[in-house]
Amino acid sequence: MPAFNKALLLFNPVSGANLKARAAVMRRVAEIFRRAGVEVVVEPTQNRGSAGNQARAAINNGCDAVFACGGDGTVFDILQGVAESTAMMGVIPLGTGNVLAHDLGLGDRAERAAAQILRYVPQRISLGRIQSSGCSRFFTVAAGVGVHAELIYRANARAKQRGGYLAYYANGCRLLFRHDFVPFGVEITTSDNQVIHTTSLELVAMRVRSFGGPLRRWRPGSSLLSPDLRLMLLKNASRSHMLQYTLQALTGLAPYDEIGTPDTDFLFVSAKAVTCHLPSTQAAHLRVQADGEVLSPPPTRISMIPDALTLLLPPESE
Repeated sequence: MPAFNKALLLFNPVSGANLKARAAVMRRVAEIFRRAGVEVVVEPTQNRGSAGNQARAAINNGCDAVFACGGDGTVFDILQGVAESTAMMGVIPLGTGNVLAHDLGLGDRAERAAAQILRYVPQRISLGRIQSSGCSRFFTVAAGVGVHAELIYRANARAKQRGGYLAYYANGCRLLFRHDFVPFGVEITTSDNQVIHTTSLELVAMRVRSFGGPLRRWRPGSSLLSPDLRLMLLKNASRSHMLQYTLQALTGLAPYDEIGTPDTDFLFVSAKAVTCHLPSTQAAHLRVQADGEVLSPPPTRISMIPDALTLLLPPESE
């Protein structure tokens, strides 16, 4: 028996390719749930940013589960309405980027994922929270400051449709070798409550084990079940070293040197929170992102909120 009785299936009707087929896929997903005895409500998102409010309304009307049917952007929007509630959240992959679905072992086929998630179990997890220039959002995949956020800012839905994520990563490589890195101040509270002050050219706070796709072999040690963030900091803008590390990440051979290791460009640390400060007016152009959504510029604080979401996870999750 599924862990939920009444589910809202929220989907973005204008996201991704094969737009005409999207409604048909949603009908098939809903039928899979109904055959399992679940009462189903299927609803398109009304506009950008409406999904959180729609999720809250459904929970108030008796839905004990809300499913984000789409890519990571749809998941991010719906998460804002489900976080810190008693309702469960699930994911049905239906978009361009499905990092969270990949991390949950759901693949990229909606109907297969729907049948699979009926066997998943609810588990309470911690969530990341990012606060930047007065804006506060929860996230499940990753958040950060720097060139990766600049890449997301420059990307658009049309480009993703034309080339998919291989084109996305190719554009990222081009940007990586042309971008002027700007150092910014970082204050880290580690998992064992040490406070570290340093500078960085790039910062990524991760929650998933893997980003999937070309980076599926890069596993820095993060996990949705961990109470901590896994931080990656870039300390040196050597293009040759970045190329070398990128190739190592693609092949699963990248090192994960802990912060404090000498003569290393990429450093990692498990942390409870991190704050990024603007060192100069030049750094005002730094981009900030969470789960692929571009947010307000620094100063930025990223932290963990315990016991913040009931997520449907594979039964073998520990």
